[in-house]
Amino acid sequence: MGGAHSVPVQPLKSDQASCTLNRMSRPTPLAQQTFDSLDAMMLAWSAEAVRIAAQDHGMDLDFSPDSVARLETVIAARSPVPADQQDEVTRLWGSYFGEIFRRRYDSHWTMAVYPGQLNSGRSDAGTEMSMPALDIRGSHVYPLLKVFRRLTIGPAEDLSAFYGRVTAALDANAQKKA
Repeated sequence: MGGAHSVPVQPLKSDQASCTLNRMSRPTPLAQQTFDSLDAMMLAWSAEAVRIAAQDHGMDLDFSPDSVARLETVIAARSPVPADQQDEVTRLWGSYFGEIFRRRYDSHWTMAVYPGQLNSGRSDAGTEMSMPALDIRGSHVYPLLKVFRRLTIGPAEDLSAFYGRVTAALDANAQKKA
């Protein structure tokens, strides 16, 4: 697992994994809260991600482009994620990842259907569903889906590379329009 990733991570034995997971912070019960807007919900989840990264991993997630590599390190340290926790963990780290984009570009969170649902990596990929996405000048970016793929597929779904490709495409598109 560590060979393809920039930070070496040794696989844990099953007894080590359960002890490690028990010591790691669980998100506060945000899933049971109601929010005034999707933006407010995503901000709350991303703030929780910042808290957990600092508390459990000593990582400063500051919403900068450089923090994508630190997010990648946190996700690697917390993997694998049990199937029954994947939705909550995806929301937690995906909201943080999305907030990096949102703070760079004039954008807002919206609910959108992923156009390539069959390529999403989800077991229910044949079912059309909407998910939080960022609307950036008419383009939709799906940070939660990317984090879900990183959690379930592994380091091949590198967040830093994705961030670089997406920002390059968005910046090039903005230059064409200018």
